[in-house]
Amino acid sequence: MPLRFIPNDELELERIPDPDGDLWGWERFAHTLNGYHVMGGFEPCAAQANSGSPSTLTELRCALFFEARRDRHSGGISTNEETIQQLLRAIRQKVESRQMD
Repeated sequence: MPLRFIPNDELELERIPDPDGDLWGWERFAHTLNGYHVMGGFEPCAAQANSGSPSTLTELRCALFFEARRDRHSGGISTNEETIQQLLRAIRQKVESRQMD
């Protein structure tokens, strides 16, 4: 079953995985946005994710999406929980402060 894409303005704080919890469901949440589509393809999405400097809610979500894809295609070998936690924390802060850019 395909996931439902969720626009930034429809994000709810309580539905974003807790970065200080067990991270259960982070991949599912990451796929509520298609970073490849939003950024204009694989290369721009990868560049944004690898830059380490996403600042808008959309950029943060695209970086999290890319981490989910990296995790899947590496078989979990390249999973960086610290990066995932940082992205989730920043996403939650943006949503909590209603910075929905």
